[in-house]
This record gives sequence, C-alpha cells and structure tokens, in this order.
Amino acid sequence: MLLRIDHETALNYSEPVFEHVFELRMAPFSNEEQTSLGYRLHVSPLAPTTPYRDGHGNRVELITLLAPCQKILVRATSYVRTHRRPAKERLAGLQLGSAIGSDSLTVEAMDYLGHSPQADGGEWLEKMAASINLALDTPIEDFLNSLIQSVSQTIRYEKMSTEANTKASEAVALGAGVCQDFSHIFISLCRRLGMAARYVSGYIHQPGEMATHAWVQVWCGQLCGWVDLDPTHKCFVGDDHVQVAIGCDYNDVPPNRGAWRGMATEDIQVSVRVEPVLRLPAEWIDSETLPLKGAKTETGNNPQRGAHRPSARQFQRILYRQQQHQQQQ
Repeated sequence: MLLRIDHETALNYSEPVFEHVFELRMAPFSNEEQTSLGYRLHVSPLAPTTPYRDGHGNRVELITLLAPCQKILVRATSYVRTHRRPAKERLAGLQLGSAIGSDSLTVEAMDYLGHSPQADGGEWLEKMAASINLALDTPIEDFLNSLIQSVSQTIRYEKMSTEANTKASEAVALGAGVCQDFSHIFISLCRRLGMAARYVSGYIHQPGEMATHAWVQVWCGQLCGWVDLDPTHKCFVGDDHVQVAIGCDYNDVPPNRGAWRGMATEDIQVSVRVEPVLRLPAEWIDSETLPLKGAKTETGNNPQRGAHRPSARQFQRILYRQQQHQQQQ
C-alpha cells in the first residue's frame, strides 16, 4: 500500500518568544516492512535544521529559532509504501520458549526488558501477570493474543481521558485510556513476563479515526525478530500502519518537543491526514537527464567509446520511470 502522509503542526504563542529550540520526529524510515519514498519538511519562519539519529535510531530534526516570533508552522509530507509480511506467517510453528530467556535475546532486545517511566509496574501488574499462562510450549501467536485480551479487559478506550505524560499505572487506576495507554500497559505486561517490548509511534490509515497512532513491537526470538501488535485494535499490525519512531515509551518518541525563552502561553494545533495514492507524483522524482543513448563524450560522437555509465541512483530512476510508464499504459 502506498500512502501519502501530511502532518501539520501550528505553535501559537500569546506573546513573542525567542531562542526557541525544538526537535521533530516525523520522518518515516525504511526497513523490511516499509519503504520511505520521500520526506519533505517545511518550517516557517525559516530556520536552520540539523538532522541526527537518537539513541533508538530514530531520525530527529533539531530546529533553532533565535528571532522573536509568535507563530511557528511545521509541515511534514511523506510517501511510504508498506509491505508487511503477515504476523501469522512469521510466527507459524514458534513457541513461547523461543522468545523468553537470555538465549533468545540480542543486545538490541535487552534494552527493552526493564521498566521505563511511563511503562511502570505495581500491584496491578502483578495481578495481570499472575493470570497469564507461561507454558513454554504455548504458540507465541496464542500467547500474544492472550495478552491483548488481558489489556482490553483492564481499560476501555476513551478519547481525551489521559494526557501525554500519563503512566500505565495511572491509566489502569482510571480504567480508561487512548492508544498510548493501551501500548504502555501491554509493554509493562510483556516485560514483567520476560519478553522484550518497545513503544512505536506512527500513523494509521483507518477512516474515521485519528491518523496518529501508537502500538507495540514484541521480540519473538532470533528466528522471528520484532513483531508489531496493536493492543488498541486487538490485532497484529498490517499495511495500514506506518512506523516513525521507537522507544521505551512515549517519552522517547514525541513528534514535537522543545523549549523557548519568554513570558507566553502556548497553543498547539495539529492536523494529520493519511491517504492511499496510486503512485509517487512526478515532481517528487529527480528529473535529471541521463546520457544513455548517443551521448557525446570527450572521445567523440561514438556512444560505444567513453560513454558515461549511469550511477546506481540514476539506474534506479530509469527503472522507476519504466514502471511508471507501464502503469500508465
């Protein structure tokens, strides 16, 4: 599925603020389950942008605005093709014993075993863990489905019921939450049972629902790797989900976070749209002319001698244009 994502954030201030420094995590990345075909960021007023990778491997843009201003507009546009292999196929024949224990873990997975500030513990977690069957010969798929059911019986989905800094224990006490809270509770339960789990922020294409979304990745052993689950929708993740950032909990992956100097109140307005498209627009493709046939060179007009060979990037453009042409026929 090819998706276009438009993410717009407007930061409005009651008084001018200055020395505004903030970071953005809005760029989808490419892996074995999705391919980022384009990402463009526009910030107004214009400001220097420094991209870097954080400790979890997420792309971050660091923005610095020194001059006083009362409004900042951030527009991020992305094109992503999703191509997830169904979790049922990946988990076929795997048992819980292959996902729990030090022998099943990699160094990367070990980073997501302990509690984190928002995926915390308590008596509520001990009670949930005691109700789960930990038989090592249990199929991993069945085990994960039982965790999803346990979380869905603990809290109900209710918009605006919690805040960005709400902990799993607080959502359980309230008995309600949003996708962030479902994910934090699921992560806490996995870690308590000895499975590495991490938080995922991204987008989802499901008409009638918020386009920004959160879900979970669970380490299912070295033969399988990370598997995505959506505790909010009680399912494994499909091609309608686009991954942007990973972390121990939400605190590691906010789309926008920063600080400024001044005496003002801040109002944030966010608009996100995710829609399927047929192809990448022509203006997103580099239109560089390629000297493929009959190109003149320093050796003369003979295209067979000294002709410039296309680079790997140019060759990819050639293949893409051919595919686009075939689709249009």
